[in-house]
Amino acid sequence: MRVELDYSKSSLKFLDQNSALLSRDESDKLVIKAIKKIYKISIESIDVKKLKGDDALFRIRKGDIRIVFSSDRDGKIIIASINEIDFRGNIYKK
Repeated sequence: MRVELDYSKSSLKFLDQNSALLSRDESDKLVIKAIKKIYKISIESIDVKKLKGDDALFRIRKGDIRIVFSSDRDGKIIIASINEIDFRGNIYKK
């Protein structure tokens, strides 16, 4: 299994501005753990849930920060598109 991560421009901007709270490496690890849990590749202890109203979106919770992403499986490659990273109060208003 190979995972490719594709960050949106706003997600990268959030990570640059809040690197003390969440680094890009930490974000990568969280998304990969979530993908492993979603596709039942391994048992991971991570808070990931499917968002209501959209079949393809999931969210990861890490403290007050939320990561919203979608994933698509194409054979042995899983492509995860990180749509948004923001604080809990702001992420669901967009």
